[in-house]
Amino acid sequence: MSTKIQWCDETHNPWWGCEKVSPACDNCYAETYDKREVHKPMYTKGRHWGKNTTRHTWPHDSEHWRQPLIWNKKAERNGVRLRVFCGSMCDVMEDRSDLTAERTKLYEVIEQTPYLDWLLLTKRPQNFRRFLPSAWINEPQKNVWLMTTVESQDYIWRIDELMKAPAVVHGISAEPLLGPINLPQNFLDLGEAGWVITGGESGRNARTKNDGEWYRNLMKQCHIAGIPFFFKQHGTYIGREPLVKIMKTMTFKTKAEAETEKQRLQHTFDGKVHQSFPVIRYCYEYNEWRDTALDLCAIEL
Repeated sequence: MSTKIQWCDETHNPWWGCEKVSPACDNCYAETYDKREVHKPMYTKGRHWGKNTTRHTWPHDSEHWRQPLIWNKKAERNGVRLRVFCGSMCDVMEDRSDLTAERTKLYEVIEQTPYLDWLLLTKRPQNFRRFLPSAWINEPQKNVWLMTTVESQDYIWRIDELMKAPAVVHGISAEPLLGPINLPQNFLDLGEAGWVITGGESGRNARTKNDGEWYRNLMKQCHIAGIPFFFKQHGTYIGREPLVKIMKTMTFKTKAEAETEKQRLQHTFDGKVHQSFPVIRYCYEYNEWRDTALDLCAIEL
């Protein structure tokens, strides 16, 4: 599914629905979106969020599951790898027996799409070693990045669980960032094979009112360790002021000019855009690892 998320090219969901597990889930955008879309005929009726609700799934021979194969052909044809966020409307490591078949289908599709880099993001990283294919634990699947959400220091334990599963890239989504975070040394040691995404919270109940020091401290840790850092957006607040209030203090000649300035304010931090990606040291053409990112086969995304 096409997306406006800046750090990926496509999104794919083996199912829709989830159960909230931590404060980062409180104002879940996916749940809100699901409530708007659920009336459409292609979706299972009823609620999809919560412990005892039904997850919406698609037939394994449907267009939904064929889409990644199309993206893979496009990436191969264009010679440009595509990043696929999985999943924007679910948690791929949710522990439910009725999702086993969907996870198995997902793994099959991932192995069939070597020109796609799959970003598996979860708030349940302790389940990676339980639910990933055993072959991927013995040797990392070369087009899979493993990621977890860490919204504050209270959830720093998720990084330790993440690191227990081998991966070509280990990433952290500190979004929404709800408090300062000190990254553990084992993650910092990853260097350019690590990744940190951060940003604020959007919506009327947004909680991220801070002077930017949380972002600045996280960015400093990444820069010192050589970890790619991606600042996505401020959200509802820039510092402690609502973005809409800041915009009202400015004068614009056109709506387009106002929108351009709004986007600039939303996506810049300390006056700059910070959008770095991990370096992948794997060359599929020769089916072997490379020792340096300067090699011609290295792919810098």
